[in-house]
Amino acid sequence: MSLAPKRAALRAPLVVLALAAAALAQEPATPPPATSGKTDGGAAPHELLPDIGRIGSEVGILGGASWNPYEVGRGFHLGGFLTVPLARVPGGKLSYELHVSFSEATSDPFTITDPIAYVANLAAGASPAAALAGPPGAPFPVRRAVRTELHLLQVSPFGLRYTIRSLDHVRLRPYAGAGLDMVVVISKQRPEASESLQFTGASPFDDDLIGGLVAQAAELAARGLPSGQGNLELGFHAMGGIEVRVARGLSLNLEYRFTGVGGTRQTYQAASAAFGFHW
Repeated sequence: MSLAPKRAALRAPLVVLALAAAALAQEPATPPPATSGKTDGGAAPHELLPDIGRIGSEVGILGGASWNPYEVGRGFHLGGFLTVPLARVPGGKLSYELHVSFSEATSDPFTITDPIAYVANLAAGASPAAALAGPPGAPFPVRRAVRTELHLLQVSPFGLRYTIRSLDHVRLRPYAGAGLDMVVVISKQRPEASESLQFTGASPFDDDLIGGLVAQAAELAARGLPSGQGNLELGFHAMGGIEVRVARGLSLNLEYRFTGVGGTRQTYQAASAAFGFHW
């Protein structure tokens, strides 16, 4: 029997396998996944939290009137804020808020008693009665009228804001929030008049007083070094307001904020108007 037919029969399957492998090698590779967030038609990428206004964040600047602690009274404040959405909640959204503001105010005149001036009068040779009375029987005033100048920096590193969205059809979004604060308090007392018979109008007793007692050295004042005493207090705040959308990415906010400074005995209040920029 001839081997030629057998060899031909074995050769046929090998040819078929070779042709199949060549065909598979010529098929185009699967294209890599798209790296852009856009769809095939160039549509916008998916939002982080859909339906709350793009990604729902806001940054803004604010200013207005302030009512300050330590019986200082009314002043003004300036500041800024940032909100970042956290979650959708019933009726609206919940956001994280970072808030920073600076307040400045000057109190009405009030009377202080300066014990260091009293001791200085005794050292100058005045009797105890004359030392307490001050000029003209002693060189330095002990009881005098001053005003407190207050600088207050409020930093809220953690706050939560709840925004209601049921009034979006009329471009209004009421909101409320609360959080924790750190408050830096810097103060000094400014005498109403220069009453000293010595060093008149200057340190140690006629310039801005630290703690209502004594002024910094004249050489430091000549260098422009700020004067005052300070402290850092922990606090908390509660606030409420309304956001008026004037454009897709711009709003006008009206807000009231109440802050407890170092507890509940000292309070700081602020009424603000703000411009918010949304993205």
